[in-house]
Amino acid sequence: MDKFFETASFHIIKPCNMKCKFCYATFNAFKVERQLSRDEAFTILQKLKDAGLQKITFAGGEPMLYKHLDDCIYYAKKIGLTTSIITNGSLITTAWLIKMKGLLDWVGISIDSLNHQTNEKIGRISKQTPDYAELISSIKIMGYKLKINTVVNSYNHFEDMNEFLNWAQPNRWKVFQALRVENQNNDSFDEMKITNEQFESFITRHKLQPNIVPENNEHMTASYLLIDPLGRLYENNTSNNTYSRSLLNHSIEKCLSDIDLNRKMFIKRGGIYQW
Repeated sequence: MDKFFETASFHIIKPCNMKCKFCYATFNAFKVERQLSRDEAFTILQKLKDAGLQKITFAGGEPMLYKHLDDCIYYAKKIGLTTSIITNGSLITTAWLIKMKGLLDWVGISIDSLNHQTNEKIGRISKQTPDYAELISSIKIMGYKLKINTVVNSYNHFEDMNEFLNWAQPNRWKVFQALRVENQNNDSFDEMKITNEQFESFITRHKLQPNIVPENNEHMTASYLLIDPLGRLYENNTSNNTYSRSLLNHSIEKCLSDIDLNRKMFIKRGGIYQW
């Protein structure tokens, strides 16, 4: 299957406890009547594994809100997948990190700014806004691989995160250019958009970071294998997301035929790495 990738992001739940204005995974274009059951999530994971998947990242929304997340991480590890989560970090506790040790391989934290006022403007705030330094210290002490995701936008493109990153030393730092996606973030995107030159300036400012992985809008489009909260594969693009039939009652081959993924761009953006 030329369109199948070795890694996938499972956006396992729609709700989130933050309201980031640039978010391109709001899933506001359709209703989600209920969360996937544990067995439904297991079915999807097994189909992906059987097709050749090697690494799964649980995302959202905010994946920590999904009631079966722990069971899904356990099942994914049991069937031989490298396991990862990308979260805003607000709901992670030390007790949870202890519980997931040996089951979860990567902990990814979305960090766009270290300035509270900037995060307020972006919408990356909640009642449980995390202490990033404390959270990262716990992640590293417990031996997890650390990934940091940063979306460069109109409110943070001039910032310098080098001192923080020199301390945190993430195993992987993904830096995205804010991407417009219809029916996801188009209502607020004009407020968040940046030029290619502003994005490149941010990258240049941080070019000495050893594990930086920049992704502009071209790199991001159709280069991810994504699963939505209804269990469908979907293709992210700037005009509108395209969704497949559900993996719950269709084969991976049929679902892949419904979307148009770009494996060459997946490779070009560094989709295969030492995980």
